[in-house]
Amino acid sequence: MSSVVALSAFAYHLPPTSLDLRQLAESGLLAGSVVTLESFGFAKARIASNESHVEMAIRAAQSVLDETETDPGDVGLVLYAGALASSSVAPCMPPPPGSVLHLESVPELFRYPASILQDRLGLDGAVVAGVNQQACASMFSAIQFGRASLIADPALDTVLCVASDRLPDGVARDIVFNVVSDGACAVLLRRDTSMNRVLAIHHVTKPMLFGAGAGDADGGADAEVVSAYFPTAVRVIEDAVRKAGLSLDDIDWVIPHNVSLRSWEILLGMLGMPMRKLFSANIARVGHTISADNLMNLRDAQDAGLLRRGDHLLLFTFGFGLNWSCMILEH
Repeated sequence: MSSVVALSAFAYHLPPTSLDLRQLAESGLLAGSVVTLESFGFAKARIASNESHVEMAIRAAQSVLDETETDPGDVGLVLYAGALASSSVAPCMPPPPGSVLHLESVPELFRYPASILQDRLGLDGAVVAGVNQQACASMFSAIQFGRASLIADPALDTVLCVASDRLPDGVARDIVFNVVSDGACAVLLRRDTSMNRVLAIHHVTKPMLFGAGAGDADGGADAEVVSAYFPTAVRVIEDAVRKAGLSLDDIDWVIPHNVSLRSWEILLGMLGMPMRKLFSANIARVGHTISADNLMNLRDAQDAGLLRRGDHLLLFTFGFGLNWSCMILEH
């Protein structure tokens, strides 16, 4: 059985409402300074209003199935990734104002987004499962598990990975120097597809809690996250590139998470990589979509005609917990 698995197709969904930083501040949706966030490369955020994280997930998954004319019956495994704890349970429809998750009874704790996806999209032959607790890196873990399943199971042909997250209404959109958007993404994994072949995935988790101290006035927890972020990111990226049998010089494009342009200036400087290799267009116009950044950026870079056959792509993300994840693709 071939070990070559590819991201054969991918799509994303963003809410239609886009607010710039000053609109967010005027609406009480920023805790920090507009000027400071602008200096980190942010300009806008997408805000969900009448759609839940499950509805966003359905739209992203439906798009990737429709675009590829994939028969839902051909999907053998669905992996649903939720970065936020609330993303792993389906809310009542619609959730009350100010809530992202509202439950009326204990049985509602068993309303899983993956099962709703299966029902709404007609994925009758699929096994469904959830992947979480890696925060923004959860989608990379879903891809890693889907890839391993395809390699291990000759009877499995197609894996659908979906991620979707939505912040509660009315909460501040800036978290540790990031501006956060709501959004969803989906990817189909198949064997022996010629484009976007997965060469390596490398993931590191450090047992550090992002808990009650986060965002306190003294900024202690935020400083601890930032201090751990850069040296570990360098090591994870270098190890992933090495696992793929490449060097950093072989990387043609960096397809990033949207955790601030400034963070990428620092990280690429530490790696000795030029900024011209970074696809950064969505940092300002969308911000950080939690789990969907990398696939959104990959799709937009591909649609813009920036990627050439044979290009080596580096996708990197980071999630609270703390989790660092890097994937190397051959376009």
